[in-house]
Amino acid sequence: MAYAIYYEATRTAPLTEQERTICKEISEKYCAEYPFKRKVEDFGIYEDSKKQDGIIFNGSTKLPGNSPQTLFDVANYWLKCLTEITHLLTNSTWNVTFDDVDLIFDEDEGWRFPTDEEYN
Repeated sequence: MAYAIYYEATRTAPLTEQERTICKEISEKYCAEYPFKRKVEDFGIYEDSKKQDGIIFNGSTKLPGNSPQTLFDVANYWLKCLTEITHLLTNSTWNVTFDDVDLIFDEDEGWRFPTDEEYN
C-alpha cells in the first residue's frame, strides 16, 4: 500500500523568488541527508504553484510502506523539512495531510500527527 504526505500553502502575497529559492534549498538539503535505506521519492514541490489562485506552495511526497515504524520515521523526517518551509513562508494558511488524515502544526514541535484524542 502506498502512502503520501500532501501539502499546500495559500496567502494573498505571492511567493517571492528568494522564498522559492530557499524552499528549494531546504528540500535539497533534506533529500541529500536522507538517513533511511528505502526512499520512494524525494520531497516533492509542484512547480506550477504560482499559477493557481492564492496557492504559493504545494506538493506531495510518497512514503515507503514496508513497515509501520519505517513509514512513521520517514514521514516525520519529511515533516521536519516541511516545518522549516512553513516557518519560512509567513502569513500562510496551510493544509497538510497524511493521505486523508489532517496533520497539526505546533509552533514548538512543527508538523505532527494528531493524538488519538485529536483524531477522534
